[in-house]
Amino acid sequence: MAIEVHAVIERAATGGDEWQRWRARRVTGDDAAAVPDIPSQDGAGGFVGPGGRVSPGATGEALCHLVVVGLRDSGPAAVAADWLEDARTPAGAWLDPPSEVPGELDAAAGGRVWATAAAVCGLLAAGRDPGRRALDLLRGEADHDGRVTGGAYPTFAAAGAYWLAEGPKTEMAEWALRWAREADDDWEPWDRASALTFWAAAGVPPEHASVETFVAGLAAPEDDLALSLLAVELLAFFGA
Repeated sequence: MAIEVHAVIERAATGGDEWQRWRARRVTGDDAAAVPDIPSQDGAGGFVGPGGRVSPGATGEALCHLVVVGLRDSGPAAVAADWLEDARTPAGAWLDPPSEVPGELDAAAGGRVWATAAAVCGLLAAGRDPGRRALDLLRGEADHDGRVTGGAYPTFAAAGAYWLAEGPKTEMAEWALRWAREADDDWEPWDRASALTFWAAAGVPPEHASVETFVAGLAAPEDDLALSLLAVELLAFFGA
């Protein structure tokens, strides 16, 4: 499942949808046209998650992806951030049902933690203030190893959120990043790509041990254009 960069770009440029064709031009340095509609973004700005509904977690991750591809200040990013701010609960957090959490969810409360971690990371990466209460919630969900409630995806997102909120090499971020790195043998291709999307948007540098480990393990099936194109974008972002 090694990534053939030029082949992926060619497939996206010739057989992808309009959004994928735009991204293929962007990653090669070509002068891309105006940003097209993004298929997974609804009219209000939210993004559809794996369970098929508009999701704060999916929107936070998508906002991080928009930052990675250079669209931090774009219209799609602005409305996604607006949607997240409107979706915040009175407690200052975000909620997703278990069906909207990617990967394997190992605790019922993980939907709330995933949605909050992803939303916080996305908002901070876009230059918005998610509020202190959300960060306090995440801090209370981390165990002594750095893993947060729910498992891999909530922890990936929380690492990026901590890094952005509290500065490089902050203790909470480093614990979460170390946990991800040390558990790396079990990660699937989408796990690695999603983790790197959060960490890239957060500004975790390419020389960080966790980034190096996940970049080295990036792979994608030849027939999965969505994953392959994201992997190519991440390789370009990290200079790999």
